[in-house]
Amino acid sequence: MNDINALAVGLTFGVTAIVTMGVLQASKYWRIMDVPNERSAHSTPTPTLGGIAISAGIAAGLLTTDVPGTWLWPLLLTLCVLLVSVVDDLGRPMRVGRKLLLQLAASGTWVGLAPSMPIQLTQDWVLASGPATAVLTIVWLLWLMNMFNFMDGIDGLTTSQATVMSLGLSLVLVMTASPIAVLPVVMIPACLCFLLFNAPPARIFMADVGSLSLGFLLGTVTLTAAAHGVSLWLSALPLAGYAIDTSYTIFRRLLRRENVLQAHNQHLYQQLVQSGWSQLQVDGAALVISASFSCAALFELSGQHILSGVCMAMAVLGMGAGLWWKERRSRG
Repeated sequence: MNDINALAVGLTFGVTAIVTMGVLQASKYWRIMDVPNERSAHSTPTPTLGGIAISAGIAAGLLTTDVPGTWLWPLLLTLCVLLVSVVDDLGRPMRVGRKLLLQLAASGTWVGLAPSMPIQLTQDWVLASGPATAVLTIVWLLWLMNMFNFMDGIDGLTTSQATVMSLGLSLVLVMTASPIAVLPVVMIPACLCFLLFNAPPARIFMADVGSLSLGFLLGTVTLTAAAHGVSLWLSALPLAGYAIDTSYTIFRRLLRRENVLQAHNQHLYQQLVQSGWSQLQVDGAALVISASFSCAALFELSGQHILSGVCMAMAVLGMGAGLWWKERRSRG
């Protein structure tokens, strides 16, 4: 790691810590709390809006790096757009339609301001930059922002997952010429720092501003990797655990003709907590799954296909066992 990146990592951690403590005190003072309901995994009102600190730390760190301005400013401006989501936790809950419009505005800001780039879907299929890639980019970012929002439901889960995902993607981007290769490196200290406050039992939640921002940032990392020689499916492999849980849950709710836009507690991680697992145990299991998917991607990129297959099999078997248990539980 060069001196610039070392400075970025240290500054990111420091700013995240300072802003988190400030937001924590402000949330307590103004009673900006996440009050538990029948779906909640927590039992007492908990300060929220901690995602502001994650975004602030990442932004501060990026400003000290050599990320080109053509990429840096679209990233920072999109994070500013997503700050509007704090309204949802300030006593004025945003309707689903307005949340979607905000996410579209954020995705559109990135597509409109960042340099256009091709997307390598598979080893042999590259989508040239143009209207089709713009649409795919918006859809991809919308999906990941919502995915992280859906999965941010227990203490420490999304923060720890974003840490290991960022670590995996930072190693993936070492093998590319991505102009934002330092982004996942800067995300690691921001998430680790916030995890000190968010680990079970959490003292503060990241709220929508945090989960949406992390989903957006990881989405841009996977897309830029896919523009610089890494297939999109492979760059997104570290995120596969979240994708499987979210996709399966939505699919099952559609089959039951339930309103997929309505809040619920049917994700695998929520079911595990309800069955008696501690939130820390669920966090640990999810880390093993994401680490396995990340290792599968790294081994595949380095040509070690057998090791990649072993890691992939471990991760898929783990997710499969969890979903099989979930189905049995729902029927019994």
